[in-house]
Amino acid sequence: MATQYETGDHDRQTTGSMERVTFRATEAQLGALGELVDAGLFPNRSAAIRAAVRQLVADETDLRGHTDE
Repeated sequence: MATQYETGDHDRQTTGSMERVTFRATEAQLGALGELVDAGLFPNRSAAIRAAVRQLVADETDLRGHTDE
């Protein structure tokens, strides 16, 4: 990934509060998240996971032909 994700501003602009979600990940997945954080692409693992969830939802929405409008 060549560009840094801009997560902080997007997270602050969301309406409502965030809920805590617990999930299981492999050591390899967590290591890969840590590498993204260490490379400066994300401020922390939570921000990386939020960006991934946003991207997944956007991709799936596009595939199904739905829009936010």
